[in-house]
Amino acid sequence: MNKTQFVFAENEYIFARWVSADCWKVPQVIGNRQVSGKISFTNQRIIFLASGLIGTQKLSWEISMREISAVKPCLTPPFFPFGIEITLKSGDLYRLGMLNRKKYINWISQNLPLL
Repeated sequence: MNKTQFVFAENEYIFARWVSADCWKVPQVIGNRQVSGKISFTNQRIIFLASGLIGTQKLSWEISMREISAVKPCLTPPFFPFGIEITLKSGDLYRLGMLNRKKYINWISQNLPLL
């Protein structure tokens, strides 16, 4: 099985490319499960590429900046202050764990498209 690959468009501004992160919550997985990987933030989307050899295609994802309704800090298990919670307009929830979360929360907040 091929590993998921994401291609950046020419007109896509990249704020951060392939920063180490853990994904703790995605809509398609029940419960909290730590998945290590790399994340990229662009003016158009947020991309998470799960690391590992097996099963990473299902755990890799991307969300459009237009789909995001809220972003805020949260805790990652057990109680570490590294989390970023992203809520989509559909109600779906994503939780990430990464260093320097304040920088990324601020950037996402400032770059959400106006309604």
